[in-house]
Formats: sequence, C-alpha cells, structure tokens
Amino acid sequence: MKTLALDIGATKIAIAELNENHEVQWRKQVSSNISDPIWPELKDSLSGLEVDLIGIASAGPIDRSLGTISPVNIPQWREFPIVSELNQLFPSAPVGLLGDCTAVALAENKLGAGVGVSNMLGVVVSTGIGGGLVINGEAFHGETGNAALFGHHSIGFESHIICDCGRTGCLETFARGPKIVEYAKSLGWSAGEDFIALAQSARAGDEKAVAAIDRGSRALAVGITNVLNVMDLHTVVIGGGVSFAGAIYWEPFMRHFEIEKSHAGFLNHVDVFPAKLQAEAGLIGASLFAQEIAR
Repeated sequence: MKTLALDIGATKIAIAELNENHEVQWRKQVSSNISDPIWPELKDSLSGLEVDLIGIASAGPIDRSLGTISPVNIPQWREFPIVSELNQLFPSAPVGLLGDCTAVALAENKLGAGVGVSNMLGVVVSTGIGGGLVINGEAFHGETGNAALFGHHSIGFESHIICDCGRTGCLETFARGPKIVEYAKSLGWSAGEDFIALAQSARAGDEKAVAAIDRGSRALAVGITNVLNVMDLHTVVIGGGVSFAGAIYWEPFMRHFEIEKSHAGFLNHVDVFPAKLQAEAGLIGASLFAQEIAR
C-alpha cells in the first residue's frame, strides 16, 4: 500500500511516498517561500503518481472540516482547499489532513522518542514554533485541527513586537530560529545569516551569540511550561532544526526549563527527549494518520 505524504512548512513542502511500514521510498521538496504560485509547481510534482492513501501535515492554522489550510508564513495560501485539490488529482485515494506538529507528535509517539507514552507534547523549534498533542495514545486535534498551536500564544502581551499572525508578544517572536538570529544581530553579532552560523559562533564563545540563544531557549521553556501547566503532561519530545544544534541550545533550555517548571508544584518529574525521526517526522506522521482514517 502506497501512501503519498505532504509536509507543508514555512520554507518548504516535502513530498514523499511511504510504504505500509511508514518507510520513505522517495522524497523531494519544493520551496514554499516564494512569490510564484505554489500549487502549479506542486501539482506538476504529483502528476502521474499512483497512490492508495494521502496524508497532509500542514503548518497552521488549518480547518480539518473544510479541508483548508492557511499557514501563517505562506501568505499566498489563505483558506487554500488542499484536500479538494488532491481529491481531484487522486479521486480514489482517501485524504487525511492534520497539523504538521500534530503529525510530528504522532510519529514520535508511535515510532520515535515517545514510544510507550500515553500522553505527550511534541514540539518543533525551527522557522516557526509548533506543538502537537498525543492524548491516551491518539493524536489530539481539537475542534478544527489546531490544538497546541502554542507558537502563537503570548508570553509578553506588553511587548512591542508584532508577530506575523498579528498578535503581540507571541512565543514565535522570541523563540523561532530566524528571530533568535534577528535578536543576535541587534546585539551586534554579524558572523552569519542563519541559526546554524549563530550556533557555531556560540560554540566558539561569542558572547552575543550565547546571549541570543539563551534568550530564545528561555522563551521556549516558558512556552512549554505553560502548555504543561494547562494539560498536566509529563513527557515532552522536542525536534526541529534549532533543537538539532545540540548542547549549545539544549543546556540553556534545560536550565531555564527546570526553573520554570519548578513553580508549577505538580511538574516535579517531566521527561524531555530530543526527537529521533528528525526531518522525516512530519511525513511519517502524515502516513500514520492516512492509514488510521482508511481503517
């Protein structure tokens, strides 16, 4: 059984075919950070494929009931009818839509770092910040499919920083990779343009780079603790490009997280794991979900 999986993110759309064991058979990607219309290129990439199931993991917000997506960081896709478009291309293949971070959480819970855990929060720290929930062993979507979209909850409502979503003080304005880099530049760091370069500078002892990563990781610690407080969860799996930086990011994050969660009173023991499935997690989660809805 062949599953077509799409992982729609802020900078790229990954497309893959997975087998019944959720192993990637082939994979390609197209840019989503362009001014040209995205769908025609994506449609061309899909033409001629033969698939049995389709799973879509998309950045939010999404509307599962309508089959539409409106990713904050893809301005040209507002209420884009992704499910109906794919139904037209593949009329015999069931299509399942879920949030990209919900897909990551589901994949990590079934095949990655969260195996054997009934309740967990999955977190992606990359171009954006996202979360996904597994409750009682199943993906929790919420009413529209946007549960745990905690990158756009405010951790500083008096902040002057306006998020791309239009609110002020969103977690993303402090903790996503590009914003950490932007803050480093405001401090005078000038050794690169992306988080990879910033992490390299921090490892080399650059104080400005270290300070920027410290601030971003503290913001994430606050955001995650807020979710754990609301949901009473005790397992967190963290993935995404920023988290792949290793100890230079994880050490300040865990230091801040231990302080933040200590104030809750009931979060005495929380397991925090790095994600295992890395860049394939969204695709695998989409495949898992596609098989679920086809049962």
